[in-house]
Amino acid sequence: MSKFADSIYQIHNNPFVLAPLFVEFFRYIRPKPQNILLAYLVLPLVLHEDSKQWLVGAKITSSIHTFCNKKKNIFGLQERVRLYKYLTNQCLQYAMDNQMIKINENLIVEVLIPENKTVENLRESLKAASNLYKVFRELDVVAIYRLLGVKEL
Repeated sequence: MSKFADSIYQIHNNPFVLAPLFVEFFRYIRPKPQNILLAYLVLPLVLHEDSKQWLVGAKITSSIHTFCNKKKNIFGLQERVRLYKYLTNQCLQYAMDNQMIKINENLIVEVLIPENKTVENLRESLKAASNLYKVFRELDVVAIYRLLGVKEL
């Protein structure tokens, strides 16, 4: 039974399928030093049902404070970040290997291929990833982690 569960996990958490979520996020976020660290928040926020639904409906006036007002969005975020850390690394590596993104010397992620082709069931997550910049727009990386309550990677 364990092999079956592992197989299902690999099908749903596949870096080939999830890498476009990072491309979509970094396509809209303003370049700032060490913004690669924000990648570790993408999967925990856009794959979690409560935060995904909030992000899909996010407006330009949305902020990290309005996002954090709904406690379901950030409940267990530290644990989700830890769980998705390895998968995030795999997705970033896949995106770099396929020249979707480039990471410069200041650890700023630059998008090389802006169009995304993804599976149908990730459309809402793709929209949530593109709206995540509205929440993070003017803050630096450390402030974002602090306001979300994530203490370590």
